[in-house]
Amino acid sequence: MTRYDRRMRIAALSAVCFSALLAACDGSPGASKFSEPVSFKLAVKGMHCEGCESAICDKVGKIAGVTACKASHEAEEVEVIAPAEQKDAVAAAIKKLGYKLEG
Repeated sequence: MTRYDRRMRIAALSAVCFSALLAACDGSPGASKFSEPVSFKLAVKGMHCEGCESAICDKVGKIAGVTACKASHEAEEVEVIAPAEQKDAVAAAIKKLGYKLEG
């Protein structure tokens, strides 16, 4: 398969995915399954460096509804902007990485 073939295949797949996304979003007020995003902080023990911060934000950023994540190993906290109902999912993702939550 040539580079051109791969590019064309990716472009076609992207167009299909975009069309499906548009079809799923009907624009009505109740279309979203999550509430409005809110900011919340979690006290996290076990972060030692910027690599820890990055690992946490990478994992948390993949959770549906999360719009922002900022981790600080110095302050021992993670601030997240996400729907309130996703707070437990965020906490579980951080614990799964091996960090401890306080509070």
